[in-house]
Amino acid sequence: AYVSCALGIRSIGYVMICFGVVNALCSLLFGSLMKYIGRFPILITGALLHFGLIIWLLTWSPHPDNPVVFFVISGLWGVGDAVWQTQI
Repeated sequence: AYVSCALGIRSIGYVMICFGVVNALCSLLFGSLMKYIGRFPILITGALLHFGLIIWLLTWSPHPDNPVVFFVISGLWGVGDAVWQTQI
């Protein structure tokens, strides 16, 4: 509802593309990075990132004049999701 209410339905696909591209790239990165630093630091990073984003989303008031924030949040959520996709 964040995207559709503030930016309109036409923007949902673009925000989801941002999520998907970042998710795919970070999945490749985290899969390779696990060999060097282990699973636990990556899991902690993903958990802290998602926790921070949830707090941000609970306190944030979306505004259509700043569409970049929607893409930043979507991309960061993709980074956190890539952790769960590759490590669990």
